[in-house]
Amino acid sequence: MTVCPTCERELAPTARFCGSCGTPVAQQPSSPEPLTIPVPQPYPAPPQPRHSAPRTVLLPAAAGAAVVALAATAVVVFVLPHFTNSAQPGPSSVVANPPLSAPATTTTTTVTTTTTTTEPTTTTPTAATAADLAAEVAADHATAETLVGQWVPQISSKKLGLVVNGVTFGYPEIMADFQTLKAQHPEAVMVNSNDYTNFSGKDFWVTIAATSFGSADEANHWCDVQGFAEQDCYASRLMHTGGPAGNSKTR
Repeated sequence: MTVCPTCERELAPTARFCGSCGTPVAQQPSSPEPLTIPVPQPYPAPPQPRHSAPRTVLLPAAAGAAVVALAATAVVVFVLPHFTNSAQPGPSSVVANPPLSAPATTTTTTVTTTTTTTEPTTTTPTAATAADLAAEVAADHATAETLVGQWVPQISSKKLGLVVNGVTFGYPEIMADFQTLKAQHPEAVMVNSNDYTNFSGKDFWVTIAATSFGSADEANHWCDVQGFAEQDCYASRLMHTGGPAGNSKTR
């Protein structure tokens, strides 16, 4: 038996090359035979390993199998309780009738209306005093001072205790007389005769119309137009110097 010196593979008697590794083999002398050139044999193909199917094929297949399994599980879960419930008798359904409505109760509320009558409050005005008259003079003082040296209509002159047309004047009557005149002539102001030298009497509360004129006649004409009686209205000129002479003129 002849073996390959390299891989020790058995060689055919007439092999010139190792059929496994291709090593040349020296020929032994033999009886002459017809020369035959052997055809080189290809190397045997290595055994192919047994591989599983490609991942691209396995993944869809596995996913399909999972879907089928889930569907089967769902069918079992759905069908099993259905058949179980159908097979096992359950409690009969009882329809509860709603209770009859109680008769409506009517509640009557009595509203008591209390009417409160408020009696009107009557305020009795406080009678005017000398202080009230003095306060009025003080309030009108600035206006009166603008008339000094000018002719104005004097429309009233009252003093405590004076009797006119059967009326005895006190402080309330003097104040009421002034307020009546002021309501008719809003420009009216009150002065005290003690503050000016043109008045002959003292302690008089004098009402004048705060409208100045250039002459006594013009002031008296104003009295005529307003409809005053002769003894109730005449021209007067307020002064801080001199006396009554030349500073008054009756109608």
